[in-house]
Order: sequence, then structure tokens, then C-alpha cells
Amino acid sequence: MMDSVGIASTFVAQSQAQTSQALQSEMLKMSVQQDANLVALLQEGAENLQSAQAAPAPGLGSQVDVTV
Repeated sequence: MMDSVGIASTFVAQSQAQTSQALQSEMLKMSVQQDANLVALLQEGAENLQSAQAAPAPGLGSQVDVTV
């Protein structure tokens, strides 16, 4: 038979475990979102680089005279 101190200790330990698990889950979700944002940023950069290489806008240095 458990006394009141044992019951309270068990309750506190269980509450701490639940809080820890909730925090770990939230941190994992944040990490996944950050990874997804990074992938989207890299994809956008790659697409912009490809479009810039394909056809530079007029006046952006496609023909530069560097003779002195």
C-alpha cells in the first residue's frame, strides 16, 4: 500500500514525463518545419539561378566590354 508521499511522487514524475514528451514533440515539429522551409528556399534559389542563366534581362551584363 502506498502512502500519500509515494502517490504524490508518482504523480509528479508522471507529470514531468508528459511535459517532457510534449516539449520533445513540439521541438521535433519545429525542426521538421525549419527543414521544409530550408528545402523550399533552396529550390527557389535553384529555380532563380536557372532562369537567370537561361536568359539574363537586358542590361545585366551579358556583353561586357572590359578593354582599356
